[in-house]
Amino acid sequence: MSGKANIVFGFFYLAITAFLGPFYLVPAKGGDYQKFVEMNKAVEEVKQDVSSGNDQSKVSAALGGITGYLSSVKKTGSVGSAVHAHGNLEALLNIVAGLVILSLALPSSYKTVLSVLFIVGAVFHSGMLYLAIVFGVSAAGKLSIIGAIAILTGLVLAGVASATGIKKTERME
Repeated sequence: MSGKANIVFGFFYLAITAFLGPFYLVPAKGGDYQKFVEMNKAVEEVKQDVSSGNDQSKVSAALGGITGYLSSVKKTGSVGSAVHAHGNLEALLNIVAGLVILSLALPSSYKTVLSVLFIVGAVFHSGMLYLAIVFGVSAAGKLSIIGAIAILTGLVLAGVASATGIKKTERME
């Protein structure tokens, strides 16, 4: 296994995370669509009642509908966005790490360790967070620490490897 595996994995993982983003992050595409529609109706009622000076009780009822929607929707919107961002970034990290690994003049076993650390890091960090936050498999969230440790270890080892193993090129004059 070399940097090529990271590049291939990175592009496919980026495609997966890019695909999942709109389905999870856009409320109208999710399971809360009906509640989203009800909230929009309530907002329109408030606008009409406020502009026409209607009875305060109607405004209060409409605001109650909005509050009901907001309290019933999963509170994972910003967390889901963070998971989505981590997935995208870890996919790109694998692509860049793969290019760096390919350019290093080091033993293949060291390159393999780096390659595995970055792939395992992405799968166990953002992958497990996707399972926990987006798909509701709460036990998966506990495994995300494995990915975080793998990524940090990979970054440190890649730094050491880059300090000693970057191929020297001859200058053309």
